[in-house]
Amino acid sequence: MTIEIGGVPGKAIQDAADKSNVSTTRNSNSNQGAPATTSSSGGSDTISLTASAVQLRELEEKVANLPVVDVQRVSDVQRAMATGTLEVSEADAANNLLEIEKSFS
Repeated sequence: MTIEIGGVPGKAIQDAADKSNVSTTRNSNSNQGAPATTSSSGGSDTISLTASAVQLRELEEKVANLPVVDVQRVSDVQRAMATGTLEVSEADAANNLLEIEKSFS
């Protein structure tokens, strides 16, 4: 079954990826409840985001840009394993496994 969706008469449908007609205004207040607004310059549609939502979006962008692996730590562990100097605490390993198991339940 196919459903056709048309735009508003007299207006072209804007693609979600097309941000050429969108401007963003951030509220400079540090109040968590204060909204930041985003509106298209050609219409009257507005979206209000709280300061915490804006902060969450910024944090998501930062996390997305972080490397998945700590290359320096991996290199250090590989070097320690190759030279036989890697020290593993059995108690710490057991505690870490128990914490992981607890997080699953």
